[in-house]
Amino acid sequence: MSVRLSWRPQGGNQAWFTVSESPDFFTAQQVGFGRVLNERAWTGQITQTRDYYIYVVAHPVAHYQLEVGVK
Repeated sequence: MSVRLSWRPQGGNQAWFTVSESPDFFTAQQVGFGRVLNERAWTGQITQTRDYYIYVVAHPVAHYQLEVGVK
């Protein structure tokens, strides 16, 4: 699976994402597999069939695009 985040820079805004196994945003942790390529991209081989969650946070606000690829 691959995840890529992009946004329009305006006034120093930022955006981040986390790939997690947790359905709860507030306790979500980055999955223990794969690798963060930079703050905008992640790639990893899914090791088991289950639900995965992608949480995006922007500060103070961002118009973003999230691309997810699964092979």
